[in-house]
Order: sequence, then C-alpha cells, then structure tokens
Amino acid sequence: MIKCRLFYRLRMRQPVSDQTGNTAPAICCRQSRWFRRGCFLLLAVVWAALFLEPLRLMMLYAFPPRVFLKDFIQEWLMARAVMEGVNPYLPLARLAEIFFSPAPCIIGLGLPSPHPPPAVLLALPFGLINYPQAALAWFLCELACIGASVYIVLHWWRGGRPSLVRVAFTTLLVLAAAPFWEGLLYGQLSSLLLLLLLCAWRSQRQIWAGCFLGASLSLKLMGAPIWLFFLIRKQWYAAGVAFGVFIVTHVAAALAMGIGPIAHYYRSVAGSMAYTYRLVEWNFSPWTVGWRLFSGVGGPFEKSTVILPLFQKPGAALYVSALLLVLALGAGLLMAAKSKDRNVSWAVLFCLSAVVGPIAWIHYLVLLLLPFALVLNNLKRRGYPLLQTALWAMLAGALLIPDYALINLLARFNINYSGTGPVTVTFWAGLLTLVPLAVTLTLMGLAAWSAKQEGRQAAPSE
Repeated sequence: MIKCRLFYRLRMRQPVSDQTGNTAPAICCRQSRWFRRGCFLLLAVVWAALFLEPLRLMMLYAFPPRVFLKDFIQEWLMARAVMEGVNPYLPLARLAEIFFSPAPCIIGLGLPSPHPPPAVLLALPFGLINYPQAALAWFLCELACIGASVYIVLHWWRGGRPSLVRVAFTTLLVLAAAPFWEGLLYGQLSSLLLLLLLCAWRSQRQIWAGCFLGASLSLKLMGAPIWLFFLIRKQWYAAGVAFGVFIVTHVAAALAMGIGPIAHYYRSVAGSMAYTYRLVEWNFSPWTVGWRLFSGVGGPFEKSTVILPLFQKPGAALYVSALLLVLALGAGLLMAAKSKDRNVSWAVLFCLSAVVGPIAWIHYLVLLLLPFALVLNNLKRRGYPLLQTALWAMLAGALLIPDYALINLLARFNINYSGTGPVTVTFWAGLLTLVPLAVTLTLMGLAAWSAKQEGRQAAPSE
C-alpha cells in the first residue's frame, strides 16, 4: 500500500506529455500560469502605488475640518434649508451660518448651490442626520453606485451574470482613475448619474430608458445629448417619458420648497453660476474655449490661475464658444446617428454628455466607463491591433492624472515674475488644463473608428 501511494505521488509529479511524448504543452501551460500571476502582481503593485495618495486624501476628507470641503455640503445645506422653510438658494456661507454653530470658515465665495431643485429631493433623507454622518452615508452610496455600474458593464461584456469577485476586482481597478476617486473625495453626484445612464442604456423598453434619463436630467441636466438622440431616432416615447420625469421632479421640488426658489434658480442662479465657472481653469468644457482664445481665464477663487488669451478680442469669445459647442454636439450626434451599432451610439453619447455642458469637471468623466469598455471589447475581438490598442492605453493612462496635478504643473510656466498675485501662464501652457477634453473627444472618435474597422473585417466573411 505504501509503495502504491509513493508510486502515485511520483507519477503525479511527472510532466504531462501528449501522445508523442512531448512535454512542451505542460511546460507552456505552467509558464502561462506564472506569466498571469506575474501580471496580476505587477498590476496590484501599480494600483497600490496609484491609489495610496487618493486613499490618504479620502481619509482626510472623511473628518473635520476637511469634510466641510466636500461638495456634498451643498446638498445637505439645501436639504436642511427646505426642512426649516429657508430659501435653499441663499449663498452657501449664509446657510452655513444658519445650520452650523459655529459656521465653518472654509465655506467661501458667498455663492449659492448650482445644482437644480430636484437635487434637494435626493438630499432630504440625508438632512435628517448631522453633516459628518451624512457625508459618510453618501460616500457609501457612491461606492455602491460605482459597484453597480461596474456590474452592469461586466454583465454586458460577459453576456451573463459576473461573479462578485470579478465585480469587486474591476471596481478597485476603476477607482484608481481620477474621475472616480475625485468624485468620491468631494462627494459628487456623478457616480449616481453614471448608474442612471447605464440603466437607460441597458433598458429594453423605452419607458424605462426615459425614466432613467429623466432622473439624470433632473439631478444635473446630465444626458441632454441622449434626449436629443431620442428625438433624432424618433423614439418619441422615451423622449416624452424623460421630459415627463423632468417636469414631475420639478413639481415635487416645488411642493417641497415652493415655486419661488425654483423661479429664482432658473432666473438668476443657473446663469450666474455658468458665467462664474466658465472663468475657472478647472472647467474644460468646449464652452470655455472661446474665452480662452479671446478673453483669457481667471477664476474667482483665491488661488485661481490666470490663463492669458491668444488674441485680445473679448467680443468674439461668446460667438466662438457657442460655435465650438454646437459643432462638437452636432458632430457627436451625427456620429451616433450614423452608427449601425447601438452600443457605439451610446458610447459616443456618453462622451458628449460628459463635456458639452457649460461646465465640465473631471468627475464628469466617470461617464467614460462605457466608451472605454466598448472600445476594449472591440479591440479584444480583433486581436488587439497595435495602433488602436496603444491609443486606448494612452487615453486610459491620461485619466489616472488628477486635475489638480495639471493645475499645479502650470506653476512651472508662470510668467508673473513679481512674486505677488496669481500664477499667470500663456494660452499655450493653459492647454494642459484641456487634457480631459482632448481625452474625451479622442475616445469618442476611437469608439467609432474601432467599430468601423471591426465591420470592415467582418464584411469579407459575410
């Protein structure tokens, strides 16, 4: 019996050979296994190196005083104002004086919240608890939204239900991208908007697609190009339902806060916020390009960077900005309408939705999750062609760079030698702040290009 066991163990240790006695397949299999393990280890090391600083920042912003720097404080203050019968569109500093004792001094500018009235409906449950607890609760909600978004994309990718391990692993990977972790850091709504638009994409019935899109439009006017696309494709039911949800949420907000604050928001706040933030160097919307060219950029914040214009013609800024915004929107809608692949159309629309508004922040680029996944899936089916795969990797790598790193880089090009006043750079140096816009527009083109190349390869076989 002992000899039999020993013989069995020795036999199991021998390399497996094929019918010709060749042991190469077993060796290749073992090498492939070690290669995969090495790649996984390298990926884990790179991820840890990239995510250590974001993790440190998120820990800092989870507790006072940094927790008051989160943008989610806008939603909480608005919710508390509605509960107490106060106008929620008073300047944030004024609301802080009312609902904090003492008021945190880091809430500055005296500006009201730029978020639409239906956002208050989302924030009302969080107004029942104190602000640090509400910020933590919203942080957990954001993580859940990101995980659910990854689940939806993986479900499409695999054509079936992905394992929780795969979902968790992919979620950790995407959290290394600056749009995701900066959204978590500041308590933004972008992760929820991503989930709503992904649900609209995967909806098989127009009524559900319209409901999800309408909810996204209500919270932050995110997804307007998708609504226009519904009209172009004559999907009247989806477009009508989305518009109906938008109206219903505003009626509900009017019942909660009164019609006066809503009228004040659309009459004064929305326009003034768009005017103020178009001057901020962090804003990379095409709407800002005209002012960058002909008027220059200099935000209202204490440490805002001044970007000098290329030409000193302020009167042309508005017209050029409007023209560029319309051209970007029209080109994207045409690209989406001409595509025969529904998924490619939606990928293009996600890119458009992230940047064509008057304001575009880095956390809006969480919407690029779908376009990146779609392009990678096309590249995989085509055997990873070198040029397009390298371009995809370059774009993905660019999103690992946080926007504040680009802003800090501008200090190296400072031409204000007086030692006082803000950092001042030339128009060409200021183009660094438009890297996120360039990534988005390039990815939009890459999605259409890769799908077209895949169609050409499939044509001969048909």
